[in-house]
Amino acid sequence: MTVGLLIFALTYLLIAVQRLPFVHLNRPAASLVGAVAMVVFGVLSLPDAYAAVDFDVLVFLLGMMLIVGYLEVGKFFEWAAEWVLQRARTPERLLLGVVVGGGLLSAFFVNDTICLVVTPVLLAALGPLRLRPNAYLIGLAMGANVGSVLSVTGNPQNMLVGIWSRATFGGFLFHMLPVALGGLAITYGYLRWVYRRELGEPFREQLEAVPVTLDRPLVTRGLAMFAVAVVGWLAGGSLPLVAIAAGALMVLVAQRDPAYAIERVDWDLLLFFASLFVVMRGFEQTGAVAWIDRQALGVVESGSPWRAATAVSAVMAMLSNLISNVPAVILWRNTVPQLPHAELLWRVVAMSSTFAGNLLLIGSMANLIVAEKAETRGVRLGFAEYARVGVPVTLLTLAWGIVVLVATQ
Repeated sequence: MTVGLLIFALTYLLIAVQRLPFVHLNRPAASLVGAVAMVVFGVLSLPDAYAAVDFDVLVFLLGMMLIVGYLEVGKFFEWAAEWVLQRARTPERLLLGVVVGGGLLSAFFVNDTICLVVTPVLLAALGPLRLRPNAYLIGLAMGANVGSVLSVTGNPQNMLVGIWSRATFGGFLFHMLPVALGGLAITYGYLRWVYRRELGEPFREQLEAVPVTLDRPLVTRGLAMFAVAVVGWLAGGSLPLVAIAAGALMVLVAQRDPAYAIERVDWDLLLFFASLFVVMRGFEQTGAVAWIDRQALGVVESGSPWRAATAVSAVMAMLSNLISNVPAVILWRNTVPQLPHAELLWRVVAMSSTFAGNLLLIGSMANLIVAEKAETRGVRLGFAEYARVGVPVTLLTLAWGIVVLVATQ
């Protein structure tokens, strides 16, 4: 028991900080080391470790990544960013386009991907104007985080919740639509108020971006395959089965070398998930998960849905910033089904772990991607500047999400 707790604590410490003296590991590597340690030190047998891996989640992720990979190869996301930039005639409209456009794209095609692809396009367009791009960069990161709450394909934690709660694609979308739209409005409104002086100055010259050569046949097939997947999910099909079937069909009909799309699959993320499942199974063996379950039940079983949603949201927001959102959701995998109002609380977990990513610059991978891409272009996105917007936006969007989800349960 003690050994399992120690391995779990050290693994999550490495996942959270990633750098300790003489140890430099990213999140997937840290989770892999923890998973192997659980077996080597006898907390789990090797067959138990294999059985801990949730292949429904991995298959769902892989199917989506294949479709998104082909859309990346076809330059769909750069084209969408260019389309927004061409219609942004004023700073306010550009900020609106970045927040809403990034949010809507992230709602279906994973927020990290959108930030990875759109950030360089945005910086290239803003560079000749010689203005501070920070408001737009923060808007992109926050909009992508908030918008990704809309569907089960928006971010990894939504995928976990969708599969484990057995939510339908349409049902999840229906409940999260007002949450996402209101969250985007709050994000845009607060950013516009904070940066009102900068946004009040008109562009000195017309905003232009580098033209994008869109591979129309490939993008058309990619969007068609995603539409097929959505139809399959709306018809009640299994989330992982429909996703991998659409991904495999995309490989078949793409008529392009699949190596380019397969290279864009986030294999690191798949390793991260698989290893975390093993670490969490070892953690369960210590009895700690049962203790967490008892504490959670004590807090919410005799309370109203409002109290339960608020308590779960607060805990999830805190955990998401301490150990990252995906590990936080995995930690509550067996807890939520035992709680009263479980269906509601699954949605609260998805909303809270997603919106909590906006709290600090290190709160989500999407934020870090934007900051790192900006730094390569000589633009520094400071921790304090981000927090000045992130903290109030997170608190406001969490409050909005709780009100909407409880009122519409």
